[in-house]
Formats: sequence, C-alpha cells, structure tokens
Amino acid sequence: MTECADASVSVFYFSPPFSMSVHLAVSTAIIESGRVVLIQREDFRVWGLPGGDVDPGESLAQAAVRESLEETGLTIAITRLVGMYSLVGNAHSTISAVFAARLVAGAFAPDPHEISDVGWFSPDVMPSELMWWHRQRIRDAFAGVTGVVWRQEGGWPFPPGFTRRDLYAARDASGLPRAEAFRQLFPDPGQQAQAPEAPDVVPN
Repeated sequence: MTECADASVSVFYFSPPFSMSVHLAVSTAIIESGRVVLIQREDFRVWGLPGGDVDPGESLAQAAVRESLEETGLTIAITRLVGMYSLVGNAHSTISAVFAARLVAGAFAPDPHEISDVGWFSPDVMPSELMWWHRQRIRDAFAGVTGVVWRQEGGWPFPPGFTRRDLYAARDASGLPRAEAFRQLFPDPGQQAQAPEAPDVVPN
C-alpha cells in the first residue's frame, strides 16, 4: 500500500518521494448494497479506499484487484473506471486510477502490518478521519460516473528530499495521536484546491 499524499498509501500511498517525482497508483471503491469498503491505515489511523502502487508488469486493473485482496481479503471484479486523479504536491505527485468494483468472494482479512481496520460504510456515514483527497473519489464512485479527471492540490506538502522516514519521524515527534498528526502534516486545503479537468459521464 503506498498512495502518496496520499500518501501510499490513492496515499493512498506513502512511497518515499524523489525530486519532482511522479507516482502511479490505483484505488478501488468496492460497492455493494449502497455501501463502500474503506480501510484504516496503520501508520496514521486514517481511512480511505483500498489501493496502492502499480507493480512492474501489471496493468492498472490488475493492480487494483491485487491491492484490494491484500488490504481487505476480498476478491473483486472491476466494473468500471471511475476516473483519473492527479494528487499534486511540492516535489511529488501521485496519479491514481480509481475503479469501481463488485464483491466476488472472501471475508475481511487485512494485512495487520499496513491495515488496522476495514469496514463497510454508507455515503452519509463516512468515518471522520478520512483522507481528504478520497472524499471526491468516493462521491464520484457512488454517483456512477466514469471517465472523470480531477486535479487535487496539496498532496505532498514537503520539500524535495523529504522521505517516508522523515514523515514518520515528524509524526512521532509531534506527540499527537496518529490521526491528529496526519491532519497537521496533511492539512485539508478545501474544495477550492480541487478542480475537474474533464467532464464525467454517467453511463445509461
């Protein structure tokens, strides 16, 4: 799991950034009976869609299926591409493909080294500690759109050379609960920092 902020982890993903790097990731909205699966990251105790890096030799869809299985224990089938989301930071940007998917089989069995909790959530009862850049992605998934393109500013608000080790050192030095440290390190810039760059389509 790595979506960088988004972070790793869609951050979700905290891969160590390099100078002016661009990072390719996926995240997946597994939706059933009007609810979506969310995972809670172990490192910051914040919630978001399951997802992570695209490994060498993988397609985007293959990465989404693999990451969903690793992080939730669920086998899924991709149903559509929701859209592409550029999480733009000072020295590190993450381009995330967000998919919608249906449950095929399995039961929750998250990797405890990366995931502290996993559960089903309805769109009107989201966890309070939700990674801010995932809100729009979840809204789009529930809306049934496909092909949307978004630019989201403020994902990695750190200088060049700031690594994951530096990030965790700052978290620990803060003395705050992990979710509060996340809010301090990755402040929500508000809706004005997000802009659609291509129109979405609602399939018939």
